[in-house]
Amino acid sequence: MPVLLLIAGEGRDVGKTLLGERLVKRLSSTGLRVGVVKHVHHGVDYRVKDTGRYLGAGASRVVAAGPREYMVVEGRRLGFWEAIGLLGDVDVVVVEGFRDHIPEVVRHGGCAAYIHRDGSAEIIPVGVKAPSLDEALALLLEMVHRGECRSSPPTSGEHSSQGAA
Repeated sequence: MPVLLLIAGEGRDVGKTLLGERLVKRLSSTGLRVGVVKHVHHGVDYRVKDTGRYLGAGASRVVAAGPREYMVVEGRRLGFWEAIGLLGDVDVVVVEGFRDHIPEVVRHGGCAAYIHRDGSAEIIPVGVKAPSLDEALALLLEMVHRGECRSSPPTSGEHSSQGAA
């Protein structure tokens, strides 16, 4: 069971990506395999315009292969747990956005950080309010190292599809 950490907040520019990036850096530096799912509101930026053209022409899936990375793009909506499942065998899953899924993540053993406009963050389910992102980072890292936030994905009948950041 991987650790599941969901980072959400009160809209844009509150520090979700910054906290997620710091978590990934610190956790991966200890040898943990970390995967990330990021909710994107206005569609995926393919970086290569031809990828979008192939999807527009009717391709069901496009693989963009580069010298050191690749990307698979499908022209369909992806469910929350399905996106997490695509990460495969990782030790920690960091999810940015999908704030509507906080109760579901917590119900299945994961944890969440909800960042407020004032820079504080509520750590769920423990109910601690960290006054800064630095303190939120420290609390989340401590929880991971204590073995908390391990998530069991829902059964197929429980899967939900979408949410908001």
